[in-house]
Amino acid sequence: MRSTTVPPGTPCPVPRSGEPPLHRLEVTGPDAPPFAAGSFDEVGPLSRADHPHRHTFYEIVHVTAGSGTHVVDLARWPVRPPQLAVILPGQIHCWQDQRGLDGTLALFTEDFLIDHPGDHRLLRRLGGTCWFDLDAEDDLRTARLMADLASEHRQRAPGYETVLRALLHVLVI
Repeated sequence: MRSTTVPPGTPCPVPRSGEPPLHRLEVTGPDAPPFAAGSFDEVGPLSRADHPHRHTFYEIVHVTAGSGTHVVDLARWPVRPPQLAVILPGQIHCWQDQRGLDGTLALFTEDFLIDHPGDHRLLRRLGGTCWFDLDAEDDLRTARLMADLASEHRQRAPGYETVLRALLHVLVI
């Protein structure tokens, strides 16, 4: 997908008639990695969008609280945390009747997977299933990885891109 990243606040292109909006990943500058992570509140209001839309990027969502329905390519997934969702670029999705939705998101483009090209195939397979219920052990492991991704993204210490890629690889595997 062309123009997968944009500066913050860039409006979505006007969709063709009958098509849902196409959201691009907002990054802080031309040298910023095509990656973002944080809570629903940190990522912004589009993270809880209740209107059908699609992205130019991958989205991994660890849902830790709330209720409602997540609709992905017309499949309806009841929100019953703890759960994990993998949304692929181009998939149409939205949240319906969500209440108290909380958790952590990781957003990234295909370019970000350069260190681990096999992750692309695995993400495609995971995106085919899309929605996963987590047992207590998987939830704890996922929560730690997602918190580490969000923390590294916020802090941006020297070498953070390498750390983000490694943590994301562990999450995907």
